[in-house]
Amino acid sequence: MPKPRTRSDSRKEEFLDLAEELFADLGYENTSVDRLISGLGVSKGAFYHHFRSKSALLDAALERWLLRAEAHLKEVLAGKAPATEKLRNFMLSLSAVKSENRESSLQVGKFLLQDANAILLGRMRCAARSRLVPLLTTIIEQGALEGEFQLENPQLVARIVWDICEAMDDILGRTLIETGGKRIGPGELLNIYNTYTRAIERVIGAPEKSLYLADDTIFQSWIEATSRNELVGV
Repeated sequence: MPKPRTRSDSRKEEFLDLAEELFADLGYENTSVDRLISGLGVSKGAFYHHFRSKSALLDAALERWLLRAEAHLKEVLAGKAPATEKLRNFMLSLSAVKSENRESSLQVGKFLLQDANAILLGRMRCAARSRLVPLLTTIIEQGALEGEFQLENPQLVARIVWDICEAMDDILGRTLIETGGKRIGPGELLNIYNTYTRAIERVIGAPEKSLYLADDTIFQSWIEATSRNELVGV
């Protein structure tokens, strides 16, 4: 039975909700603690009751994203679909989670991709790996068991597939931010995505284009969000 939400829990969620909005509107660096407490009409002590610093607030926002990602991906695993379909949905579900607030995701992504924040980015990726790779492993194991994927070590292959997905996410994010969404088309982003999916197909021993994505709509939405926020440079 879910634990009842306390008033303190609700306040923490309010801080996180507002932080996501301000990260999207102002950027992480320009979002001050004073702006947050003013927006909620609370004292500075209320903020520091929940978060040691603005960086800790960002950590909490990333943790909430991971919880959402887990929930989405567990839904993918719960179905009776073939492993290939589950793996395709696994990859798209990660994008769907981020798409709940594209502007905020882009602002935080720009912040994380800065060289000065390499340690924080590494910490976030380690957390995502430890929480989500076991779910990916379940899909790879199903594919191997049912003969869809030709491989010998599902656990190792799942880690390699995760590394490829992480690299793909990195280059897609950097391409969007470096171009500001103005010098790139959805077809180019789709080509990047499908190039990485072909690498995954080879690693798992799946038929060519079994993970292929034909629709570039999701990438057009990301380009529009990048242009609206004038995100240029890392």
